[in-house]
Amino acid sequence: MSAAPVGRERDVADLLRIVRNTRSVSLVGAGGIGKTLLAVRVAEAALPAFEHGVRFVDLSRVSVPEQAAAAIGHALGVPESAEVSAAESVAMALRSRSVLLLLDTCEHLTPALGKLCEELLASCPRLHILATGREPLRVERELVWRVPPLALPPPAAPSPSGEARPEPACSPEEALRYEAVRLFVDRATAARPGFRLTPGNTEAVLRICRMLEGVPLALELAAARVRVLSAEQVLERLDDRFRLLATGADGLPPRQRTMRAALEWSHGLLSPAERVLFRRLAVFCVWTADKVAPVCGYREVPAEHADRVHAALVDKSLVTADTHADGAVTYRMTETVRAFAAEKLAEAGEEDEVWRRMLTTAAPLLEGLAARLSGRVPWAERMLGIRMLDRCLENTLQMLDRAVPLGLVQEGLRICVALRFHWFVRGLQGQARTRLERLLAVPAARTPVRARAAAVRSELLLALEGPKEAASAAWDALETADACDDDPARGIAHTALAMAALRQGEGAEALRHGRRALRLAVASGERLTEICSLGALSQVARSRGDFDSSEVFLTRGIAIGQEMGDRWCVARCLNALGVVSTRRGDMEAAARQLGEALNVFVEMELLPDIARCTAGLGYLDLARGDVSGARRRLSSCLRLSVASGRRLAVARALEALGGLAAAEEQPERAASLAGAGAALRASLGLSAPHAEAVRAEAAAVLSEEAAEQAWNAWRALPLEQVVERALYFPTPRRALPSLLTRREKEISVLVSKGLSNREIADRLTISQATVARHIANIFRKLLFTSRTQLAEWVQRNGLAP
Repeated sequence: MSAAPVGRERDVADLLRIVRNTRSVSLVGAGGIGKTLLAVRVAEAALPAFEHGVRFVDLSRVSVPEQAAAAIGHALGVPESAEVSAAESVAMALRSRSVLLLLDTCEHLTPALGKLCEELLASCPRLHILATGREPLRVERELVWRVPPLALPPPAAPSPSGEARPEPACSPEEALRYEAVRLFVDRATAARPGFRLTPGNTEAVLRICRMLEGVPLALELAAARVRVLSAEQVLERLDDRFRLLATGADGLPPRQRTMRAALEWSHGLLSPAERVLFRRLAVFCVWTADKVAPVCGYREVPAEHADRVHAALVDKSLVTADTHADGAVTYRMTETVRAFAAEKLAEAGEEDEVWRRMLTTAAPLLEGLAARLSGRVPWAERMLGIRMLDRCLENTLQMLDRAVPLGLVQEGLRICVALRFHWFVRGLQGQARTRLERLLAVPAARTPVRARAAAVRSELLLALEGPKEAASAAWDALETADACDDDPARGIAHTALAMAALRQGEGAEALRHGRRALRLAVASGERLTEICSLGALSQVARSRGDFDSSEVFLTRGIAIGQEMGDRWCVARCLNALGVVSTRRGDMEAAARQLGEALNVFVEMELLPDIARCTAGLGYLDLARGDVSGARRRLSSCLRLSVASGRRLAVARALEALGGLAAAEEQPERAASLAGAGAALRASLGLSAPHAEAVRAEAAAVLSEEAAEQAWNAWRALPLEQVVERALYFPTPRRALPSLLTRREKEISVLVSKGLSNREIADRLTISQATVARHIANIFRKLLFTSRTQLAEWVQRNGLAP
């Protein structure tokens, strides 16, 4: 866990007031001045002011401006999609939400990032942005806050003759009134628990703080040396280093000159082995202890010594250890320190060598993880693996970007194939596709790993481009797989062909490819492909109305997932099975299946899966006659779909609400919702059969002209207006008797006759509590609030004998 913050209470209070009332605030200052920590503290304090929370986006790992929107989308949980650009997906997700977006380390991405922020602020009226960097974003109405150094005791004023006066004596109590001193003492105490500020060392500590100009990172680096040196010794060595460096840093701003000098000083005090490991660690964004020796432990730092040297760098505050909620410990360097280490790595001429070791180490490690996760692994252990892959995602992407220039295409392809499961779980299809296509573009022999990589690409294209492109890629993958006789690649490709055929309405082809994929997956022991092929076959059966076969396929998939301990695969099958159970009229089973699936999706924070499952629960409520529940669920589905940034998901949610409106006998609203959903599908080049069915149902009640007018009413509106109208529910024309069960109708009639709950209970030989529960369900389904309303409804619909 990172060290506790010290000082800046007044800055936090002032900035909190500003951030609440100003939509774009930038904290600007030199590296190491404490911009990130200050921004995080302000964001935490501001959390209650933002209904939908705060999102932290670390942009230090983003190498090109074009990736900034994708990084923001990832932080928001917006999955990648080929339907729209990353910037449009982010804007859609934020359009109606009250969010504080904390963008950290922005300077290398301006002015493109500034333009993106202007667009987001213009289209998302409740969005506030808090940015950190060495320069402003330069957006309209931006408030720029220059982050000051920590407060220092003032130096002695010069005498009238201009000569320096001796420093006045300062007690430890007086010195600790200043933030810079408190930070140094706090970090020195952490390095050496027995350290105290005393009358004997106060003067040395004050001089260290003044020399380092109150720059937090510089102070922390110096304080870490107290583990082996006294404060006076730290001052002596620091003074020598600063004199040496002062003449060579004239081109840098004063604060950066101080930071550079502090880093050079700290680096100069390292042992030769520590210097070597320090620079080699620059290839990592985030790492775990077990990665240090395989990647960085060679020659000057033998693998058997790497852990000890690494621990020394942690002790000296050049490497930071973070403990996560799940107990995992990861390591990182601050942005300033990592940039300095990267310079040293380039100067040593080791950059390519360390990256090669990273790639050649990662490929077998990730393949081993994939093999382990394809077997029986407890869910807690599986989630640890998934979260670690999440934390190391930037490492993975940077490795894959280096694979082609370093001539390690085979290793890059192995990594992409090993991460197949992770790409889909976390909605990273776009980033995976970019790397895969770059690697596959390099001419090479047809090998099994190349065939599998091509097959995984076809799966990615199914989510990103649609069935035609996916099918074309799958046939290419099959050709490569046949050339090297690789069944696992064939299984993936046939699964992609089955889903592509199904989406194009080719049921027979889908069934043929699905059966072929299943046989290949079973024969090759590929459990993930087996579950995917069973899911495809289930969808084929459901499209033909064969719910029994659909259930058999899904039940088999659940059994495999349970055997593996993979609750995500089980949840995906349960979600689909809940839909099948709803259509078959088994409401209790559907509620149980969808509920279990939703719990897993919420635990994993998978927004698209949560939206899809919530829609299933909405359809279940509608099938039960619970209009109030259906409204609540389908409204939530729409909000989640908008937050996901996926237009197709929004279109599905609007069509679902259209079906609800039709069930409530509101044909104009049903047609308008369906028309808006169809317009979104058309913008993606997709047909809208469900929306057309809702339109036809409305036209059967209205005139053709009225149905056409309602269909077009919302199509040209901005999406936020469509969503606003969709979430406003008018009073139903009338509550339908068909919504109630036989027992609920019976109790409604008795209520209309003026019987009390006790009298009804006696009449029907049930408990009063059961009567009360039935009446509550009746009120919820019919949207009533009184027994008088219910009595009038019974008379109006002729239910009373």
